[in-house]
Amino acid sequence: MTDPTNPSASTSPKTKGELIESIYRIALEPQTYDSFMGHWDNFILDQVSKLNTLQADNSDLSAAITETEISNHFAIAMQLLEQAGRPDASDKTETVRSSLPQLVFNGEGILVWHNNAAHNIFGIRYGTTLDDFNLSDEHRADVSALLAGKSATLVVLTRMQPADGSRQIPMAFQLSNDSPQERLFMATQVKQSWPNSTGELLSNGFGLSKSEIDICELLVEGKSTAQIAQTRQSALETVRTQMKKILQKTDSSGQVELASLLHGTMRLAEQETSNPAPAAKIPDTVINIRLKDRLMPVETFGDPDGTPVIFFHGMLDGNAMTDGLRRQIRDRGFHFIAPIRPSFGNAAPDNRENISTAPARLARDIEALLDATGTQRPILLGHMAGSVYAYAAAAHLGDRIRGILSVAGGVPLTSASQFASMSVRQRVVALTARYTPRILPFVIRAGINQIDNNGERQFLHSLYQYSPCDMRLLADLEIRDIIFSGYHFSSTQGHRAFEIDSYHVVRDWTSILAESDHQIEILHGEGDPVVSIASVEAFAQRLSNRASLTKVQDSGQLVLYDQPEAVVAALERLRDL
Repeated sequence: MTDPTNPSASTSPKTKGELIESIYRIALEPQTYDSFMGHWDNFILDQVSKLNTLQADNSDLSAAITETEISNHFAIAMQLLEQAGRPDASDKTETVRSSLPQLVFNGEGILVWHNNAAHNIFGIRYGTTLDDFNLSDEHRADVSALLAGKSATLVVLTRMQPADGSRQIPMAFQLSNDSPQERLFMATQVKQSWPNSTGELLSNGFGLSKSEIDICELLVEGKSTAQIAQTRQSALETVRTQMKKILQKTDSSGQVELASLLHGTMRLAEQETSNPAPAAKIPDTVINIRLKDRLMPVETFGDPDGTPVIFFHGMLDGNAMTDGLRRQIRDRGFHFIAPIRPSFGNAAPDNRENISTAPARLARDIEALLDATGTQRPILLGHMAGSVYAYAAAAHLGDRIRGILSVAGGVPLTSASQFASMSVRQRVVALTARYTPRILPFVIRAGINQIDNNGERQFLHSLYQYSPCDMRLLADLEIRDIIFSGYHFSSTQGHRAFEIDSYHVVRDWTSILAESDHQIEILHGEGDPVVSIASVEAFAQRLSNRASLTKVQDSGQLVLYDQPEAVVAALERLRDL
């Protein structure tokens, strides 16, 4: 007989079976994550609906799910994911030939930034330093001298071993001109890249076919005719015939003259589609604040003599900024001080207490930051989930801060109507964090598995497919690359950072607002797919005259990148108080 007080008891065998199948499939097929999220969404919504009918509380839902066979399946699948581990760099393929690995080190040899190509090739993990890279003793000494300012040359050429043990990659180390306040050093692969528009120039200028252009690209890479045939899985005579046609069409006397023509064409293409190192993502300075039990990395941007702003990054974004925002804060006199929160990026975890005290513990870390740097009366800027931590820091620091700016966040997500307005991906994570936190690590770990297996685009599309404002913005390659880098920044150490933030954004943390009386600026896109503008309006109304809400039309959750002028204008209003 069915137990009317047990909501899981009435779930159909088919629904439960499909969910269980999707749970196990993720371990073998990471890109089925969206299918799992759909099944889990249906299941948990069904349980919530039945418990609401029974007027039960949250603990009943957690018990109904986590104490059944479903919980056991989640536990086994989690073990499978952990046993499989995260993929090595050799398991990943670079999809864009022109995306070369780039690394940025500070003078102490600490890796402070890297792009996705470097992440994949060198297998970069938490806490990476120059010592972790495979260099010859001679090359290591040359690079160390450059970092210490004792090198007789401005550029040091080295060879670095990829994580999979394959052929060493030539890398050039040199001082970065994009970091005026601190000596930071960029390392980039030394390689003649093939710009995307090269093929178009060869097609328009010489009438080369797609197949002939592909052969030219392989020729530039230094491959012989036999190697080209092997790469293309073509007969050697076929490739030789195609090479003769290429020489005829380009009026080249031989492969040497053809190679010279191709390199010249590539230089023309580079002038059209210059893709320099993303300076907007490289901080001006990187400092390490020594806390009692660990170091806290802190990145800074903007005018070092400007109004200080403590920037609290969100759950999926990191500290990277668009060139437009960086230019705005520098020109209008702001100095962004951006700590990397525990368990994100290269920041050590903070395991002193349980998950519920994370905002209060970070507030004490910010106090140590202010003491160590002598920062006076900063503005606190919380981005997305980082807003929770900004409010907690304000409560702890009192008169030591000037005011608070919350961008695309700052509202507790606790009601059924708030969950209902979210897209499936955000809703599932929120419901799981709210009602069944014991299952949350699996949901997040499975998402990381999708990202690890070249699923960044699918992950991004699932987040923003119902937000046309954000999808429009993500056509901008600079912003898309920042978002992708943020995913890896957040998942470098696993699922713990996600787990902590997900726990807090679905709790009612508004009690900390009563512990301070600072003025609050709220900047929110009207098309935000996670936190509805109605929720933000209600939140601002409860704060009465203390809060000022700026609603940004035609903007979504990514308003920080979309509207840098509005961000800086809100900071200026707080500075003028």
